[in-house]
Amino acid sequence: MSTSAMSNPPVAPEAQPDILHFPCSSSQQRCWFIDALDPGSAALNVALRWELTGLINETLIERAFNVIVERHEVLRTRFIEVDGEPMQEVVPRLRLKLSNIDLRHLPEELRDGEARKLAEREAHTPFDIHELPLIRVTLLRLAADRANLLLTVHQIAFDGWSIRIVAAEFGEIAAAYEQGRSSPLPELPLQYGDYARWQTEYLASQAKRYERYWYDQLIHAPYFEVPGDFEKPARPTHRGNILAEMLSPEMGERMEETARRLGVTSFALGCAATVALLKRLTGHTDIILGTQVAGRDETDLEPLIGVFINNLVLRVDTRHAHTFDTLLARTNETVSEALIHQRMPFHRLVELINPPRDPARTPLISINFTMLKEVLDHKQYGGLFLHGLPSVSAGSLYDLNFFVVKWPDGWRMAMEYNPDIFRDDTARAFIKLWRQALESAVADPAFPLDSLEPPARTAPVPTSPRRALSAAALPVAGARLGPMPDPATELALADIWRDVLGAEEVTADSHFFELGGHSLLAVRMLARVHARFGRRIDPLTLFEAPTLRQLALRLSDAQEAVPAWSLVPIQPQGTGTPVIAINNTLAYYNVARAIGADRPFIGVQLFDPNAPRELEDRPLEDIARDYVKLIRRARPRGPYVLIGLCVAGAIAYEAARQLEEDGEDVPLVVLADLWLPGYLANLPKRRKARFRQAYRWHVIKHHRMQLATGNTTLPDVLATYSIVRKTRLLEAAAGLGLIENRPYNQDDWGNRWFVPALQRAREVYRARPFRGRVVLLRSDEMILAGLGEDMGWTTVLPKPPSSYAIPGWHADMFQDEGARVIAEKLRPFLEEVDAEAKAAEPSAAT
Repeated sequence: MSTSAMSNPPVAPEAQPDILHFPCSSSQQRCWFIDALDPGSAALNVALRWELTGLINETLIERAFNVIVERHEVLRTRFIEVDGEPMQEVVPRLRLKLSNIDLRHLPEELRDGEARKLAEREAHTPFDIHELPLIRVTLLRLAADRANLLLTVHQIAFDGWSIRIVAAEFGEIAAAYEQGRSSPLPELPLQYGDYARWQTEYLASQAKRYERYWYDQLIHAPYFEVPGDFEKPARPTHRGNILAEMLSPEMGERMEETARRLGVTSFALGCAATVALLKRLTGHTDIILGTQVAGRDETDLEPLIGVFINNLVLRVDTRHAHTFDTLLARTNETVSEALIHQRMPFHRLVELINPPRDPARTPLISINFTMLKEVLDHKQYGGLFLHGLPSVSAGSLYDLNFFVVKWPDGWRMAMEYNPDIFRDDTARAFIKLWRQALESAVADPAFPLDSLEPPARTAPVPTSPRRALSAAALPVAGARLGPMPDPATELALADIWRDVLGAEEVTADSHFFELGGHSLLAVRMLARVHARFGRRIDPLTLFEAPTLRQLALRLSDAQEAVPAWSLVPIQPQGTGTPVIAINNTLAYYNVARAIGADRPFIGVQLFDPNAPRELEDRPLEDIARDYVKLIRRARPRGPYVLIGLCVAGAIAYEAARQLEEDGEDVPLVVLADLWLPGYLANLPKRRKARFRQAYRWHVIKHHRMQLATGNTTLPDVLATYSIVRKTRLLEAAAGLGLIENRPYNQDDWGNRWFVPALQRAREVYRARPFRGRVVLLRSDEMILAGLGEDMGWTTVLPKPPSSYAIPGWHADMFQDEGARVIAEKLRPFLEEVDAEAKAAEPSAAT
């Protein structure tokens, strides 16, 4: 019987010659650090929506995107950590699977609304940068000749310029395939890793030439922010909503003409309108905001997908600027100077300025402005027409993010805001005033700035040099009140600080960042802490406890932090009872989407995807007990709903039974492709032999059909057999040049390291009764061969299980049509769970 894939990175378990390693670019280092601060956040997702009309062929779409993945190494790159330093690891091949969701079963008037909901859910689905792929493609079928295509990529591998590249390449490849031609794209002059290596060498020798400008600009700058309606959360939530307005074609043309007439760029004009808004909202004259530059100075970089952008900090002095034209001149001068010095990487700039760290705030900038032109052409490719749709917010790194985008049908101005900081009505007032500023500038560039009337709710922001921080929040030198850390911990931590920071004297009151620490050194130091103490401390904790003694105290008292890969928010939003999936987290994304936006879905996995090792044999009961601990970290109290595929289903069942034994409410467990452990082995000899023969023939027929239709290869088929995996036969054949290296897939990692030990545990496990409801899902792989649909479970369950056939072979049942059917079958059970939970809540009268 085939094994389930554990949710681990689809990369080779051991380094092979054709796995490539590169340093990270400065932009990737920033993304990596943001991810380290908030693992599992979707704020760095680039979420695109396209409308496709005409000839829509799912097979050609999937093939086209796989050509793009093959063509651009950065889309086959995951990120590893070596001594606290991020590195790119490029695998030679990666097969991308198109997720296909058919909405044609819905009434026509509901399809676009459901597509929008699915787009929002997809945008909020996070990536794990340590796992592949970091790109997802979903096709939403709305009619025979119309579909939405959702493309989501992590920003560590993608930027705004990349949008036009991937759209054009997709269209050209799909059109060529439709006409029976091969890909028309020329070979790329270089790959992203080549650029990252060049940039590393360049910055090592040239970065200092930009330091003086930026130091003089920002060393005494205040931290600029717009006052919110709510107190900022202690840790950033990165939530984001978008408000947008289309400018009329006439307005767009007048804006561009005004910029030309005044001798400035459209960007400078839009930026000045944003500065005017911020000046009026806050009453301040020292305005600071961020922006991004493309970073593609060389022609050879233009056709590459990847992240090349760099953050620039724009500090505009608006003193005595009472009219817009005066403000525009100062803004234009600031922008021009920043562009001259644009090669200073943002993370190096943070190191240089070394502002006070505050976990509630991004360093240096809280407001951002961007202008994008010609992001995507609305264009015909063969029988397919591609039309860009407005994106949805995946989350925001900034309190306010203003952007103006030029689409083929006109300019669109949009503002992304964090609803945990600003109310919706406040945000609407902001974008209205911003538009007024831009329209006033076009109508009369000399208009007085005080004609912009800010909302009445605005109050000035208190500021001081290097940011206004409450003195009560700062550590007091020499203070000895409160608990003390373990002395040995403090001494060992001091040794690490001396080594990492190159500091000779480190005392209990030494402040990590005042000793010269910065973001990358922080992660390097925390990696050393984990190696020394076996405990993971996240960077935000260091911001909260920046002195040696404070951090040593956290180390002495802290419960072991749960690694980011252990708890995966597959679908983080919703108010229904969460579904908790055991392992195989990537497999459940489509099921989560199909069930609905109001149902949280959480993945839990016990095994470190970055630490390949064979598991020791342990009883399944013990393994399940460890999962119970993880489940309680995800959700301290019930009710619990658990789901698991194959051997992970056995863990889910035993974990549910143990939770129930502990007094928790576990109303539902969903088991996919799981016979009662021991049931088949204990069948009468002849019946068991007939079943095994029928099953083998069933699998052979499936493999024959997959080979005949081109949906798999012979090496992939052979890889499903344990004897082939154990003997490393395919690797040996590839090494001799007899076959090509197989693209790595999700099963390879788990089948090598984790699944065998779990299967051995399942073979000797004997399930005990469980009082909750059990639902069985049977993929096309499962044949009954005269045995019951209950798959043996009736013998241990007080209530017979519900059993359903699901289209798709094993884990593929969670994709496409299978995901829809699973959602349809599970929805009534989940609604019943919610109703029971609500009925159990204490009434207001009591």
